[in-house]
Amino acid sequence: MRRVVASTYSSSIHPPLRSASPASLSLQDAAPYRLTASQEGDQFAILQLMKHCLYSYDENEFHSQQERPDYEPRERLTFRLGNQIIGHIRCVPQQVWLHGSLSAYLQASEFLLAPEHVDIANVDAFFQCLDRTFHHYPGAFMMHRTSAAMAQRLARFGWVPLSNRFRSKAATEPFLALVRGQAINNRTDELSAKKPGIWIRLMRQVEAEALVSLYENSFQSNQIGTPRSASMWDWLLRRKAFDALYVAIHGGNKLALEDAIDRIAGYAVVKDNQILEVVTQPHEASVKIPLINRICSDLYEADFREFCLEAPAVDPLHQVLHDAPSAQNTLAGEELLVRMPDPIQQLAEFSTLLHQRAKSRGIDLPLDLGLLIDGEKYCIHLGKRKGTLTDGRLGRSYLELTNAQVVRMVLGDLPIDELIESGEVVASTQVAHQAASQLLDYCPPWFPAVDDLSMQ
Repeated sequence: MRRVVASTYSSSIHPPLRSASPASLSLQDAAPYRLTASQEGDQFAILQLMKHCLYSYDENEFHSQQERPDYEPRERLTFRLGNQIIGHIRCVPQQVWLHGSLSAYLQASEFLLAPEHVDIANVDAFFQCLDRTFHHYPGAFMMHRTSAAMAQRLARFGWVPLSNRFRSKAATEPFLALVRGQAINNRTDELSAKKPGIWIRLMRQVEAEALVSLYENSFQSNQIGTPRSASMWDWLLRRKAFDALYVAIHGGNKLALEDAIDRIAGYAVVKDNQILEVVTQPHEASVKIPLINRICSDLYEADFREFCLEAPAVDPLHQVLHDAPSAQNTLAGEELLVRMPDPIQQLAEFSTLLHQRAKSRGIDLPLDLGLLIDGEKYCIHLGKRKGTLTDGRLGRSYLELTNAQVVRMVLGDLPIDELIESGEVVASTQVAHQAASQLLDYCPPWFPAVDDLSMQ
């Protein structure tokens, strides 16, 4: 029986966390497992659990998190077997630019389970409980940053790895030769055209207000990243989980005081050999390459033979690094995982966005695009007035997708032409391929690593 999947989902922006009784968060009414929001009195027990699990976590970091401007004890969820705390995960309500608007999500971190309780059944129960709590929070999905090895394990429990195009690597010496040499392609020339009077140095504390303004300008204009208040910036700078913060500044190496907001053109955050964030004023993108060039020189002097850059997947900086050789046998970086408890509901919401795109791009309507999702039939119908998702119907023109690919598609992380060409996604007809190419933009959200960087 066919039915239209209602597009009823809506998310408010940063509502307060709702309290929930242990019974409402239990896996089953009679099950021994419970995932509950912690209280002030649970903080010591959580810290002891971290030490018991040999979690790579400094006690100072635990206390520093409690000083975060929007911190609430209830963002720490405890997984209990009876009355015993055997696991923990921290879920912080956050926002990110997605498809041109701010979307709420949960930033999940510090997932751990006591070693004596680590088995498939307990881990599966943990995440089932987590899914049941999700309706107590704003947003459509959870995001978790973890190691490549842990990402492979969590993928077995419904976590979906995003593409890693937000990260690029290059060897320091070849990169310096590339940006300083004569044989540089036009794209690199355009990016690295350094304006006269730009000086690059470490940030000084009096310039903090300028960073707040600069980030906000870039955040609003470029629609990338997550919102940061002045108090959040103050917390990030005070705890200094990074190694260095460079600024590109007009007017030489003098202090920027009352005119700092006008003079600072961009900044970059560095930890070890990782450039975690490069942000410029919207009209000053040309300072990005000089910033990276200066950082790369310092890293080379410190005997780092390779460096890593994190930036939005569509940033041209990635291609510049790809043009330079990379060191051999490099270690894998962190992965971004997402968990979407109700992807079909989000797909229904996505149909509304696709309808808006189709109209703005002059695509002939009505248009049907079928989706065969792990054997289940769905159809996106873009009519004259609205877009809807119907189940039980496929049509002649459709895409074959996995559930994980649907999650990535909703988040703008599906390079559809590449996946169809490689055979990872199957288009039944050329019409399906053309419709998908016209409608499915590749523009995944950007989750800055600086926001959840640990003090280590």
